[in-house]
Amino acid sequence: MKKFALVLGGGAAKGYAHIGVLKILEKNGLKPDLIVGTSMGALIGGLYAAGKTVEELENLALKINGIGYFSLFSTLFKGNLLNVNKVRKILKSNLGETTHEDCKIKFVSVSTELNTGTEKHFDAGLVYDSVMASISIPGVFPSITIGENTYCDGGTLNNLPEDVARELMPDAFILSVDVIGDYAKQYEKGHMKMMDTLLNATTLMTSNVVKNKPQKADLRLVISQPTISQADFSNKTAKKSIRKGELIIQKHLTEILSLLGVKNGTVKRTKKKIQNN
Repeated sequence: MKKFALVLGGGAAKGYAHIGVLKILEKNGLKPDLIVGTSMGALIGGLYAAGKTVEELENLALKINGIGYFSLFSTLFKGNLLNVNKVRKILKSNLGETTHEDCKIKFVSVSTELNTGTEKHFDAGLVYDSVMASISIPGVFPSITIGENTYCDGGTLNNLPEDVARELMPDAFILSVDVIGDYAKQYEKGHMKMMDTLLNATTLMTSNVVKNKPQKADLRLVISQPTISQADFSNKTAKKSIRKGELIIQKHLTEILSLLGVKNGTVKRTKKKIQNN
């Protein structure tokens, strides 16, 4: 079997689909040799690489709403930015002092270095720090300072870091998971115009970043979730998004196994983009 790299893109609550993807891959005995993640993809990928089981990730997703860790979007304009501390608390309690070097799976988190306007690929140091740097969405989370540099959400420059995985593992089979896809299908119209504008502008930016970069993955799955708001971290949304991830990865499992060389001993170096509506 070929080396296997998994790329998980950003997308806030839509990123719960990554848990479903990991669930089916693991069920079929497929564990990546490398995980590269941006934003929500970094959060889920980092926890998984650090040793959290799929079941633990699923339970965590379902607990988040009940204890309000990710109620940022609903409380942002009440001035309660202290919810960021709750995000830090839950990540700290689950990641502790785990470093990238400690991870069971090689893990790289992508962030944006504001000092220089360049991408930062964290592959060393505390996983907690690199995940926090990658999920620091402009306008929602404050930027994160590590050492002398300040970081914000990796999706600002690279929301689906296939190129990072390809550079690290040039001969590996690379599977990427884009939970945003076509911006036109993701436009959100709610009751808070300021929040909607921020959310849609960020989505437009990150989706265009992906669209304007050449595909480096052997297989890219686009999990379109137009009925799921990025701002909705409720239990209902978590279950729906996780299930969506399961269904899509299951649909293409035979192809993935073939590309990995599991069947027939042959891997076809094709590059496909799978759009799921």
